[in-house]
Amino acid sequence: MKNHQNIICPFCNSKNVAEILYGLPAFSPKLEKDLKSGKLILGGCCISDDSPRFHCNNCAKKWKSNNQKDIN
Repeated sequence: MKNHQNIICPFCNSKNVAEILYGLPAFSPKLEKDLKSGKLILGGCCISDDSPRFHCNNCAKKWKSNNQKDIN
């Protein structure tokens, strides 16, 4: 997982951002804690080139990377 404090939503400038985790994760106490705190959200098992990497917990927008060119 990336350093969470450096990720800023390009739509609303919030720092309350979750990284999207794809695949079938092995559940652990740390994963459960990160899900409950909003640091991670589950993105499902299918991933494509267009799949977003981040989700804003404030405005609910999703985007691919912190590079402005990759905003969906």
